Amino acid sequence: MNQHQYLQIFLDESREHLLGMQHWLEVLAEQPQNRQGLDALFRSVHSIKGMAASMGFRRLAAMAHAMEDGLDRLRRSGRLPAEAVTQLQQGVDDLEQRLADVVAGRPERDDTDQVVPSQECLQHLCIRMPEAAVSRWLLLINELMRLGTLQNCRPEPDTIAEGTLPEVLELDLLCSCTVEEIAQRCRQVSPGIDVQGICASGPAPDMPVHHGVGQATVRVSTRLLDRFVGLTGELLTARHRLQESLQKGQAQEIEDSALLLDRLLADLRHQVLDARMVPLEAVTATLPRLVRELCRKTGKDIQLKLDGTEVHLDRAILEALSDPLQHMVRNAVDHGIEDRGTITISAQRDRDRVTLDVRDDGRGLDRERLAARARDMGFCEAGQAAGMSDAALLQLICQPGFTTASRLTEISGRGIGMDVVRHTIDKLGGSLQLVSEPDQGVCFRFILPLTVSIVPVLLVEAGGQTVALPVMWIEQTLDIPARQLVAAGGDHVAELEDRRLPVYFLSNLLGRPTAGQGTGSSIVCELRGGEAGLVVDAVAGQQDVFVKPLSFPLNHIQGLSGATILGDGRIIFLLDPCALLLSYRSQATKGDML
Repeated sequence: MNQHQYLQIFLDESREHLLGMQHWLEVLAEQPQNRQGLDALFRSVHSIKGMAASMGFRRLAAMAHAMEDGLDRLRRSGRLPAEAVTQLQQGVDDLEQRLADVVAGRPERDDTDQVVPSQECLQHLCIRMPEAAVSRWLLLINELMRLGTLQNCRPEPDTIAEGTLPEVLELDLLCSCTVEEIAQRCRQVSPGIDVQGICASGPAPDMPVHHGVGQATVRVSTRLLDRFVGLTGELLTARHRLQESLQKGQAQEIEDSALLLDRLLADLRHQVLDARMVPLEAVTATLPRLVRELCRKTGKDIQLKLDGTEVHLDRAILEALSDPLQHMVRNAVDHGIEDRGTITISAQRDRDRVTLDVRDDGRGLDRERLAARARDMGFCEAGQAAGMSDAALLQLICQPGFTTASRLTEISGRGIGMDVVRHTIDKLGGSLQLVSEPDQGVCFRFILPLTVSIVPVLLVEAGGQTVALPVMWIEQTLDIPARQLVAAGGDHVAELEDRRLPVYFLSNLLGRPTAGQGTGSSIVCELRGGEAGLVVDAVAGQQDVFVKPLSFPLNHIQGLSGATILGDGRIIFLLDPCALLLSYRSQATKGDML
């Protein structure tokens, strides 16, 4: 049997069975007499055993067989002790780890041998590239990342991208190349480069290494595949019709054919996006167990409620959400709730975006404690945090290194979590909001796009450049006369009938020349904790675009979320208004206006 041909099918079906087992274990933890759950667990582990044996994974099959025997005894006894649920969860964890070994291309491990030898070596490198520009250093780092896994880099790529040029670049590179082979590749970037290094570890520590298997996939129903086939046929017919009309010069037929193509492509787009959509339940299924384990460690009594998990999101968004959601749950258990309470995760769809709330009913944020901690850590002046708005408070909490924990625990206290959460949400083109009232708990709100591939955008002109703004962040467009603009702190405020609106010229945010302050349209964008107006030179129109992710080093530029190609061949950057404005304010604070 050609094992590689069926390997992806084995991985996909095993993951589905393990996800189902997690669900039924949560049910059995609450309802030990649920016979349906025991039967479902038995069927799943039996299926994994059979598939693993067929694929030649003997130890994985043996582990599944042992679980199958245990479940059979439990089914015959008719009782499920609490310790049995814990043992079954540990067994599911073991199966997941063994499946991860298969994905990474590692050999099967014995129960007593958890360390897998690696063919790679950890190279410690010192690189000198005198008088090299920022772009040259970034190209070098990109080339090194092609050779292996970059584990440590001093200074970090983000620091170099901001303009800090190193005299010596020190890094650890996990790869299968010798130092001389690495130096040869580096000389392709700069002939005069000096590379010194040693193999720092002999065989490298165990690391996940992917060999083209276990790549991200989604299940597609045969009904949807049949629809794709049907659409393909209709598109071919429409193409032939258009070609014939062009040959005969029939203007009306050409127009009709173009309209038909537009309708068919819109239908195709809907079907393709539907194929990528996955229910939120795919990432929330493991959270009840996480809460139960954290309660056991902390001695707290906390319930987890899930609502709206049937809401569908793009698979890429859900994969990125897994770690942030787990961190928010850990924070709520460790910081939000003192003894007992409830954590609620709810989701609802609103047009082209999804609102996901992570809420606890604890004591809420202690502003005085936050203020004292922020002052002690040098993040703000005395008394400044006490009067902060929720939006400003969120900015403080998301500062790298900020934590209110007085000591480091297994659950939290390192001060890196919220910074990573915000960075992840920003990269997805979403936003993070905070709602907190004393003694009423805390709610962290994720506002996310439905998909990261095809999005509606508004094309605008600013400083002689065309850029795109995602429609999901635009509340309205309006004309603001120059007399309504009031200078304020180097920027402007618009005096509207119902409110004062902070206004920024988009050309200034992009570092482009401003055509004239007093003309053009203003776009009201929904930003973190409020609204802001972006003045543009002109609005070019709205259209749906296919977004391509940015690669290194463009993905390190704050304010850029992707790129697209217009019908006339122009490459247009998509802007993230929140990140762009944050970067602008940060640079303005440093006195280095873009």
